[in-house]
Amino acid sequence: MGIEDINDKETSGAKSCDELRDLHPGALLYKAAALQNLPVMADALAHGADVNWVNGSDENKTPLIQAVTPGSLVACEFLLQNGANVNQTDVHSRGPLHHATLHGHTGLVCLFLKRGASQTAVDENGKNPITIAIDAANADIVTLLRLAKMNEEMREAEGVFGQAGDETYNDIFRDFSHMASNNPEKLKRKSHELRTSTL
Repeated sequence: MGIEDINDKETSGAKSCDELRDLHPGALLYKAAALQNLPVMADALAHGADVNWVNGSDENKTPLIQAVTPGSLVACEFLLQNGANVNQTDVHSRGPLHHATLHGHTGLVCLFLKRGASQTAVDENGKNPITIAIDAANADIVTLLRLAKMNEEMREAEGVFGQAGDETYNDIFRDFSHMASNNPEKLKRKSHELRTSTL
């Protein structure tokens, strides 16, 4: 799967294959992240793409934020392993954790929390990820965010000599991570389920 495959997936007003080849490496990484195309993402990085490239014509979104929309654990993990900033925000002050919460991607929420995403960062509407999850009545994400916050508070209270992390917390995150990798459909909630659960 290569640049030609990205061209095939483009919509009717799309760029030709030659134009895609001429894209700035950052723009190519951005497009490939949205399509979860790892070979093209790797190629873009090899040609000097900044993993935290900002698309000024699309709300200052980054490749990592682009990979969140389709819910691609593999593409997000690839970007994080290559230095993507888990807390870089778009024009609406929303980072990857905000976007994962908005889209109901429980596995990605788990991944970003493990990678140190800020739970307290607020978007332009003053909403942090847990507020967004509560508004969407997404119990799995609310549970993960509350557990992560509680674990963080316990570590701070225990100080330098405290334990490295609560075992129950680690077990729950391990279970969510395993499910996200092996049975992602179990963590997906359809938009109509979100709507009816809030009625």
